[in-house]
Amino acid sequence: GFKGTWRVRREGESYEEGERWLERRLQRLANEEKFIGVEVAMGGRRIQVPRAGGGVALFRFDEVCASAMGAGDYTAVASTFHTVGLSRVPRMTIERVDLMRRFITFIDVMYEHKVKLLACAPTSPATLFVSSGGKGQRDEEFAWDRAASRLAEMSTQEYVEAPWRPKSGAWLLEQARVTEVVPPDVLRGLWQRYDADHNGVLDEQELEELLADLNQMRRGHRNVPQEQLDSAWEMLTNRGQRGTRDREGMGGAKPSRRGDAFVTFECFIKYGNEAFAACMTLA
Repeated sequence: GFKGTWRVRREGESYEEGERWLERRLQRLANEEKFIGVEVAMGGRRIQVPRAGGGVALFRFDEVCASAMGAGDYTAVASTFHTVGLSRVPRMTIERVDLMRRFITFIDVMYEHKVKLLACAPTSPATLFVSSGGKGQRDEEFAWDRAASRLAEMSTQEYVEAPWRPKSGAWLLEQARVTEVVPPDVLRGLWQRYDADHNGVLDEQELEELLADLNQMRRGHRNVPQEQLDSAWEMLTNRGQRGTRDREGMGGAKPSRRGDAFVTFECFIKYGNEAFAACMTLA
């Protein structure tokens, strides 16, 4: 049942071994892209994602469930990453019912957005909650049974193959408040969303999708005039200089209909704010 998505820690096994298993699995799903720290903006706040790449994020349990993160933050994560790994999941106890409730909210949000969830834990989901059988615990037992059932469904082939259902990019951009200067780490987070094929560069179609979301957020329509696309494209391809496909690390990049030009990660981070500002006058 949980062979592919939920790893039960063996007796005597260290947390680090489980994390290495998780990182290897996630790295493959991220097309071996190097994991870096990024930030996802949420209503003016910034969520730290310490390890991310190729549309995949890796967290420790405490980073998402023993912190100030809530449903809105989880939604922003679920709308940026198609796959999330969670290491060091502990047993759930009534003494730390706050952790269990946050974890259940996290599971629900990932499930609603059809995010693939991989985790390492001391036992299977069905037996992860340790109840002392006291009065008043029935509600918590019921809530965990429902969450465990959901986790079981999330490990099925049908769920794993289901298309990701993130919130709209316009919603994500609105949370990032792109009317202001976007910090580099937040631009790195947005890159995770718009590099749809995770080949390490943005082609013209991917840039057009970003601009359509930007227009929807600011102007209420998704039409991207050619002049607007040209303006952003020129700014982001290093002020009009064309990229080359054989550039170091970019060998797998696919050319757009502009020949061999594409937007590199470095240019997106460097010129992203200028491009947003310049092209918005043309929407």
